[in-house]
Amino acid sequence: MTAIHRMAKMAGAMASPARLKMLEFLADGVARSATDLAILADVQANTATTHLQVLLKVDLIKVKKQGRYRFFQIRDEVVGDMLEVLGEQVAYLSHTQIPPQTEIAFARSCYDHIAGWLGVNITHSLIVNRYLEEQTNGNYSLTANGETFFSDLGVDLHKVKKSRRQFARACCDWTENKNHLGGALGAALMGSLQNRQWIRKNPDYREIFITKKGKQGLADYFDLNL
Repeated sequence: MTAIHRMAKMAGAMASPARLKMLEFLADGVARSATDLAILADVQANTATTHLQVLLKVDLIKVKKQGRYRFFQIRDEVVGDMLEVLGEQVAYLSHTQIPPQTEIAFARSCYDHIAGWLGVNITHSLIVNRYLEEQTNGNYSLTANGETFFSDLGVDLHKVKKSRRQFARACCDWTENKNHLGGALGAALMGSLQNRQWIRKNPDYREIFITKKGKQGLADYFDLNL
């Protein structure tokens, strides 16, 4: 099968509002059951199973087994990025933009890193303070000061660098039309902010909420006054 045929099959698998809803709910990397996804996509259980099989066949999602139970996850961060880009194109072509004060536009997870206004402005702060440098290949590089900064935040850079994922990707943010930090470093950053209890994630969807403690931390480390 040629690459064009594979692309056509993948596009066909996504050409369903119910399947796109499922992918959107899975875009935070959390594993969910078919029953949960049926409820979230507003379809019958047997219909949800059929939709999930379609997504599995084109490798957009994967199955995680726990005993007798099966849970579904988005395949990886690349699929999450693809959904972000699709959202960006929809907004561009329809000349509409989600207001920045809405939760999903303000702060959300994109697979396992921070997106929305918060993700973009954290990334901007990292660049302005010369902790990250933009590269021409769509990635970021970490400066010596950046290594100190991330270590100070509790990020295990040795572990991050050993990851098989891209180290620091520039992920296009569809609500801001700018880049936010993705890749292994972006995931580690989000994990660190969660561990510090600066942010917490909506367990049912992708919104990220900033805690009172987090407002102070984000001001101190990223010059963000919220």
